[in-house]
Amino acid sequence: MTDPARTAALVLAAGAGARFGGGKLLAELNGRPLLDHVLATIGDAGLAATIVVVGPDSTELEEIAMARGARVVRNAAPERGLSSSVRIGLVALAQDPAEALEAALVLLGDQPRTSAAVIRALLAAEVPEGRSIVIPRYAGGGGANPTLLLKRAWPLAAQVEGDRGFGPLISEHPELVLEVELPGENPDVDTPADLARIVETNWAARVEANRAQVERIREVPDGGDFYAPVRSLFRADPTRIDDPVLGALLEQVQPGDRWLDVGAGAGRFALPLARALEPTGGDVVALDASPSMLASLREIAAQHAIRNVRTIEARWPPADPAGGDADPADVVLIAHVGYDIEAIGPFVDALEAAARRTCVAVLMDRVPASAADPFWPLVHDEFRLSLPALPEFIEVLRARGRSIEVVKLANEGRQFDSRAALEGFVRRQLWIDPAGAREARFQAALDALAMEQAGGWVISGRGTNEIGVVTWRP
Repeated sequence: MTDPARTAALVLAAGAGARFGGGKLLAELNGRPLLDHVLATIGDAGLAATIVVVGPDSTELEEIAMARGARVVRNAAPERGLSSSVRIGLVALAQDPAEALEAALVLLGDQPRTSAAVIRALLAAEVPEGRSIVIPRYAGGGGANPTLLLKRAWPLAAQVEGDRGFGPLISEHPELVLEVELPGENPDVDTPADLARIVETNWAARVEANRAQVERIREVPDGGDFYAPVRSLFRADPTRIDDPVLGALLEQVQPGDRWLDVGAGAGRFALPLARALEPTGGDVVALDASPSMLASLREIAAQHAIRNVRTIEARWPPADPAGGDADPADVVLIAHVGYDIEAIGPFVDALEAAARRTCVAVLMDRVPASAADPFWPLVHDEFRLSLPALPEFIEVLRARGRSIEVVKLANEGRQFDSRAALEGFVRRQLWIDPAGAREARFQAALDALAMEQAGGWVISGRGTNEIGVVTWRP
């Protein structure tokens, strides 16, 4: 076992990131630069010290490193390859207090998914006599990073050259190496596509964790049409003029447009958009998987004589998103849809393939269902695991290289016409059986959290939740 208190981290961050287009380690993942993720992980692992090797003009990276308490050294000629940064970093470690160190853990600044668990596994390995290099071997494949160098291996740095660091030496001298079998993988971010895959993988992991939590606590099934019992909550007057989100959408309308509303629900936006388009010959295709929602949409359309809206009952993406028309829509819209889509990349691909001019997404900072989150500790003795939402969707688009515009709008939060309506909404988000063991706790939570105020009933403790209208060209 290698003592973390006598192990220093050496982070290589001097590369130009040419395949990424420059600025790679400043690219953001979960709202933070890639380098910061690696440094935070080192902090979680409790290593004795951290040295970050940067290039000659890396002021922003230096600031990130120093904010994490790391020491920064510069590689004046990073074009000589990764090995030059390894040598410079080990020379810096060999200085005071080198006598207290027994190992160096070499990490790449472009591997933001490096975990503290991996670091601990390498440190915990029993290294046989004669071996001095410890590397991970991931079940999912990929490079053997980070690399743990016991102090007796440091002089070997003089033999490495080029951009592969200790890679060739490890291949040529397996007798010096101990491999630690580990699950998963630890991908590099070399290109924007690499970053997009990591962002989308993180999104998928959150969706899966959220779903697994539901399956673990649920007392009742979803049923064939999840929204049927609460569809009245999604009805809206298509003639309303006091909806800032609708106002932002109407600014995107051009004469003769065809809009495709994916997850149109009861027509909150599809129907007023259709009314605006009718005088110019435009129309709206409303797609939703819920028969009851589309039935409500058609009822409201009939009440207001809105004839230029067509419905498609399907999940996204359907076999024919145009509903029988050869041409794509001018604008594709999603409104509060996609939060629980695990494969967000193909979902966005399909949106873009269906749009001729613009894609628009209306999303909240936190999912609309998060209004029920205050009930979870009271009913289930645990906090609700959050789904990805507006910030994560923006990150997906940016990682895919899209230029986006975001309009943020205040949101007063959902109000319910009655306590019964509030109860019905929350019950659906808790998956509890009215005859089950948690019903009494639910009723007690309702007494504590359901509040009547002017205009209706609200949930106490819900917090603010802004809405973003995101537009981008496919």
